[in-house]
Amino acid sequence: MKSLFELKQERQIALDACETILARAEAAKRNLTAQESQLMDNNLSSVKELNPKIKKIESDNTILRFDPVTLMGGGTPSAHTPTATQKPMSTEYTESFLSFLRSGGKQATSALSEGFDPMFGGFALPSLSAASYEGGSTAGGYAVSVPTDSLIVPLALPDLGVRSVAKAIPTLTDIKISSQSTFGTAGWKSESWGSNAQNLFPESDPSLGQFTLSAFMTGLTDTVSWELLQDVALFQEFAVRDLLNAVDINEDNAFVNGNGTGQPLGLVGNTATGTDSPYLVESTGVYLLNAIDDVLGTLKGGYFPFAAWLMSRATATAIRKAQRQANLFAPVFTRENGRDLLLGFPVSYSSNMPALPTATNAGVVPILFGSFQDGYVIGDRGGSGTFVKILDQPLATAGQTILLAYKRVDGRVRRSEAIQAITISHT
Repeated sequence: MKSLFELKQERQIALDACETILARAEAAKRNLTAQESQLMDNNLSSVKELNPKIKKIESDNTILRFDPVTLMGGGTPSAHTPTATQKPMSTEYTESFLSFLRSGGKQATSALSEGFDPMFGGFALPSLSAASYEGGSTAGGYAVSVPTDSLIVPLALPDLGVRSVAKAIPTLTDIKISSQSTFGTAGWKSESWGSNAQNLFPESDPSLGQFTLSAFMTGLTDTVSWELLQDVALFQEFAVRDLLNAVDINEDNAFVNGNGTGQPLGLVGNTATGTDSPYLVESTGVYLLNAIDDVLGTLKGGYFPFAAWLMSRATATAIRKAQRQANLFAPVFTRENGRDLLLGFPVSYSSNMPALPTATNAGVVPILFGSFQDGYVIGDRGGSGTFVKILDQPLATAGQTILLAYKRVDGRVRRSEAIQAITISHT
């Protein structure tokens, strides 16, 4: 039979799990997923089963009838009025009990007899904090229970900004997407007169291009022992969350740097050239500020309503430093309502965007500007979420479960002129 401490610990673990699930959903401003709802129901059912067991043990436990404040010397017997079932322990008893523990049972005084129960036997125990003896000595310190919080503190996700600014569409099959490559060319026509002079309008057709939006598989597995899943209540949730994060990180990297073969085509190297000749990075940052101003002139006006910046946070920090060094009358980098703005346009961050160049690299593209809604399309096969499968049979004889996460996705630049690049080189 489990002890009262063990039952309360199980109940607290279940309640903490429910709070964690709700907190994550509220932070993301979304409803609970089917899996999260199932975990909530399971944990709440456990709490309902544990409550009557805990209540029964507490009702039979005589030690709970004593005043814990007085037992710890936190007050005097006269400062607390005991109920009919409570018996406050004296300060002498508490001090004698502490001396008894410190001496390893060698020092015992008559004051200890105060806690003796003549009907059922045994002695009352004051509510002592384990902190006094954690890791103390072989005289009893190793027997002190030091519980481990079942909630594993996760790593913070890196910035994954492409999906938040691009256009994402669901797909069931591969899709052929056509786009206009050039305009038709108009000309001037003089007036037609007489039967033998036919002045015709020039013939000119626009040219079209086409690409395929497909779906490529990305995912990973995590093999977990049955013992770990049973002993750590929240480990499965932690492991699944880690799988989902890993898929999102890999996806965003492909959206930025992918080569388009067996994976999405990345933005870097496939957009318009923007500022064309590389700008230099130098100590004052003036050239960096100039590049930011100049790239606005390369984007057509039709793309400005949805225009945004994409860069890493390190690049944004360099821009802010350059802004302070230049002592601009009107700052170019601002923050309004919790959103970073650069020249009035919102800034999105991706940790996968190239960093500003050093002496060992040059001609990199750390900043993109334009309408990503028009310029980049993401195709989600079967939905934008990541699928998770729990495979309990392949390694059942080894007592292990495989957690599998995967998704099928593709990304393509569909209008290169809608996104302009800033190329930076080192001095």
